[in-house]
Amino acid sequence: MSEYEVRVDRRKCIGAGFCAKLTPEVYALDEKNKVLLKDGIRVDENTMTLKIGEDALKANIMAAKVCPSYAISVANKATGENMLDIDPEKHIPVKMIKAGYDSMKEWSMDPKGFFTIKPFPDEGVIRVRYYNAKHQLAALIEGKNAEELYITICREGLVSIPSHAAYLGSELQKAEIAMKKRLNYVQDDPLNV
Repeated sequence: MSEYEVRVDRRKCIGAGFCAKLTPEVYALDEKNKVLLKDGIRVDENTMTLKIGEDALKANIMAAKVCPSYAISVANKATGENMLDIDPEKHIPVKMIKAGYDSMKEWSMDPKGFFTIKPFPDEGVIRVRYYNAKHQLAALIEGKNAEELYITICREGLVSIPSHAAYLGSELQKAEIAMKKRLNYVQDDPLNV
């Protein structure tokens, strides 16, 4: 069984906390909002390491990959091989894309169905109705914020087109803002702030 080393560079840490949310049994943030390895060994003031086995490899790779400042690395202890399979320092050609959308030409109905969204500020919830392809009410989804709603909708397989998922995320975020600021929310209309 291979042994691996997790290494954190606290100087690079910006305190996003994704590692601690994803793998709270391994990572935490200190009072300065800097990453800590809970059972790690301090190498110096800014560096900590932790030995892990195969069983913890996948979770630690994911925690390292979600770090926006690359403060976490995972390597094979024997070979020194970087286990992240990323290369953020390598420069590649960057494609410049001008955004645009013609709803008359590009819009298509999601074959899975559609949604209606309504915030209820007094209750602190957003209710989403899901109608299947036959326009039958098939599910009621209730949540406190946009993220838990769109993740649940995607997890349940209620969307099949990426643009529909993006639309839902945008509309749910508007509904959450409207609910929190007690603004009038009308699906597909801009928020009037």
